Amino acid sequence: MKALYILLIAIITHLAAVGQINIDLKEKYTSKWPLKDRQKLNYADTYFSNQEYLFARPIYDSLYKKHKGNIYIGYLVGSCSVYDPKHYKQSETFIKSAEELKSDLADYDYYLGKALLVNEKYYDAILQFEKYKSNPLNRNAKIEVEHQIEVCKSAIALDNKSAVTKITNIGAPINTAGSEYTPVFPSDESFMVFTYRGEKSMGGKQTLPNRIDMKHGVYFEDVMMSVKDLNGNWTEPQPINAINTNGHDAVVHISHDGQRLFIYRNVGIGSGDIYMSKLDGLNWSAPEKVKGINSNYWEGSVCLSPDEKTIYFSSDRQGGYGGRDIYSANLLADGSWGNVKNMGPSINTTFDEDAPFIHSDGRTLFFASTGHNTIGGYDIFKSELKDGKWTAPYNVGKPVNTTQDDKFYIVSSDGERGYYSSEKKDGKGQQDIYIVEPGLFGKPTTLVMVAGQVTFDNAPVKANIFVRSKLNRKDFSGTFQSNSITGEYLVNLPAGNEYEIVYKYLNRIHTKDISTAMIDSFAKIEIDAELFSDEYIRLNYAQIDSAAYKPDDLRPIGLSYDDLLARYGNTLIDSLNYTVQIGAYRILENFNYSKLIGLPKALRRTFPDNITRFTVGSYSTLNEANAILLKAKKNGIKDAFIIAVYKGEKYYFEELLNQGILK
Repeated sequence: MKALYILLIAIITHLAAVGQINIDLKEKYTSKWPLKDRQKLNYADTYFSNQEYLFARPIYDSLYKKHKGNIYIGYLVGSCSVYDPKHYKQSETFIKSAEELKSDLADYDYYLGKALLVNEKYYDAILQFEKYKSNPLNRNAKIEVEHQIEVCKSAIALDNKSAVTKITNIGAPINTAGSEYTPVFPSDESFMVFTYRGEKSMGGKQTLPNRIDMKHGVYFEDVMMSVKDLNGNWTEPQPINAINTNGHDAVVHISHDGQRLFIYRNVGIGSGDIYMSKLDGLNWSAPEKVKGINSNYWEGSVCLSPDEKTIYFSSDRQGGYGGRDIYSANLLADGSWGNVKNMGPSINTTFDEDAPFIHSDGRTLFFASTGHNTIGGYDIFKSELKDGKWTAPYNVGKPVNTTQDDKFYIVSSDGERGYYSSEKKDGKGQQDIYIVEPGLFGKPTTLVMVAGQVTFDNAPVKANIFVRSKLNRKDFSGTFQSNSITGEYLVNLPAGNEYEIVYKYLNRIHTKDISTAMIDSFAKIEIDAELFSDEYIRLNYAQIDSAAYKPDDLRPIGLSYDDLLARYGNTLIDSLNYTVQIGAYRILENFNYSKLIGLPKALRRTFPDNITRFTVGSYSTLNEANAILLKAKKNGIKDAFIIAVYKGEKYYFEELLNQGILK
């Protein structure tokens, strides 16, 4: 999102010396056209001179088809096609068709060089740019052309360093004939928010102010949301009405716990600001301008660190290294952001940097840049935080990066999937959302995602959740909240530390300790924090035995546990399921939750014998349950054992055999 009126794909800008209309050629090749066609040509020329090539191209193309063989108009179609991912392959042919005019076209060599670059003919492109640079008339564009030459050299160097990855269109119902872009997700990927522009945009087609072709309307940006159903499929996207207006509203980031949504709005001339909306239950609040990072300049992208103590954003404010730079700021006591710092020359260049994304591990940064060793337009780069400093960024390579613009890359917490938007020739619309697998290039992520529900007397509540590192107190500390309606929460804990999680509601406090010291990959743990009033405990838990029932003794029936597995491990019986018991307590308060990492969610269930058991998983075969049992014991839950549940009641294996349930 660059300015109020452009499409999301960022138009590549360069010096004003490039992109001028030749008045003499225009008069020679179009003077006999009908007035209506000449007026359309003027519209396109205005866009072309402003370097708004995606607006200019379709007008030029329609005129070229009507006036076939007009090599001057063909040249303009080709020059615009350089910046259009759906048509760039034909740009070289169109431009070369006007070779006889090149002595009158000051920018012929430049646009031909760009056409060769986007079509990956890098050596030929360098020669063309050198021709352009050697012309004394083009000395004002020297910096831009030298940059394009460096882009070609970077592309040659990276040509054989493609990432081993698969890119897939996310498909319907997300992608449509309109444009969908900048997808954002909470860490559990339970829902997706993205920017949309098309027939469903609020306000429909609207005309653009300060445009000479007022009758040509465009759709403005809206924020849409889709949730995953029980089968893991995306549901039909719905507009977030509390956010959308008749103007441009575009999403740029969501907090890792899914509770805060950041919106870009451009309500002025030449500036853009960041707004934030909060999730209250199932509803998003009206966006409010973020305090401390917005300025009189452009701020267009933003992301939070996992502990939500640091914010990263892009801005073209004065004092940076180039056009757009990435900055950081710290959370202040009053909730605003301060101590704004430029991320420095290791990240920022004399060109543009934008679209920062901090992974859930807190130490992996993705961002987009037209500098560094880009292979064309914006490329996606990766940097890691080591010893308090960001490493030199490296280009993630093809096929994610192309000779066109590639931006707004985000990665799932487990690192298995990346998401970004792109305009590809085989897309459903102009911009589509794509999945990249695997998403985290290089080493696998190492963190623990903690998710669950906070309840008070068994009812979901909005509780405060305090998280802090116990070993290295400055490494991670943050304050989060559970959802006011569902009670659900989510926190990501980096590996290699000990953490204390404190749940607080009213006057009740519940503390849980989590260790990630031995974690060497991604793991998930589901913890329900159950808070109770004294009265509730007195009425409901007084008669509950806190001792765990022991597992079955199979000796009376002459079987060992291994014999049972061998005979019945894969047997399927209607209404018979198996679960793994990890303990039986009045309230699961003192359990070592680190032992649950990587296991299914722990559930509390009271059976007809009035014993409340804590179990993990529910499986239709004994072998499936045994696999979880072995994992539980490996995690240190030595007393774990399997429970058989038939038609809702707990059964001993001896009873299953004697009653003929297991045959």
